[in-house]
Amino acid sequence: MKLVEIIVAAIGEFIAYILFLLFSEGIGKLIRSIYYGVRKLITGKEREISELERIEKRYLYKKFKLRSDFNEQIPKGMRGTVLEIIDEQNMYVEFENTKGLPFIDVDEQVFKIERKRIILENVKLKH
Repeated sequence: MKLVEIIVAAIGEFIAYILFLLFSEGIGKLIRSIYYGVRKLITGKEREISELERIEKRYLYKKFKLRSDFNEQIPKGMRGTVLEIIDEQNMYVEFENTKGLPFIDVDEQVFKIERKRIILENVKLKH
């Protein structure tokens, strides 16, 4: 009986800890949104997010399909993952073969590509 009580208590503490983390994170987001809302009403100033931060939030570590041929070995439609954002137009990506393994072309695994040459998969656009 003692073992069952210990296990139930541990599970209860774990669930309470997770709920506390979610609750505290939600409170933080609420306070932040109230602050920016009041600041907008008083000063008329919007929260500024740089273009590079917006691009990183949207593209970084996301899966994509290639829009046009990159070279002879990497055809249109090949899938990959965005690894790093260089600037507003260029990024480093890693392609995957048909089995999902990293594609290596002449000892090169990471490629520099323009942002307009890829299409993100499963992205819900916010309006």
